[in-house]
Amino acid sequence: MKLNIDGMPLERSLQFAAIEKASAKTLDWAAGQSIPLQHIEPVVPFVESDFGLHAWLFFENESQVARFQADGTCETVIARFRSDLAGAGYRSEWLPQVVCHFGSKEVVDRDYQGSYYNFLR
Repeated sequence: MKLNIDGMPLERSLQFAAIEKASAKTLDWAAGQSIPLQHIEPVVPFVESDFGLHAWLFFENESQVARFQADGTCETVIARFRSDLAGAGYRSEWLPQVVCHFGSKEVVDRDYQGSYYNFLR
């Protein structure tokens, strides 16, 4: 197994870098489209050979989550995020393992003291 300079497996390092780039790009795109996407929180397995990704995409509030799930906006955001992952170098064999979930900053702030980490626990 090849390691990067920090001792992290090279492929995992590439995965994290692509997720970071794609998340920033998707958030910028959403802002330009007036879609109130607030945050993207990636969750990857602890197993270094498992390149699955569960991405949590957070809108401002619960009513937006419901509305955007109903009107197709969530599917548009997912498609854009997947496209941005591919554009950032996320390997094509990893893309089918990307699963997206939606939440709201409102719930994170109200029920988890603003902590995405606590929300995901």
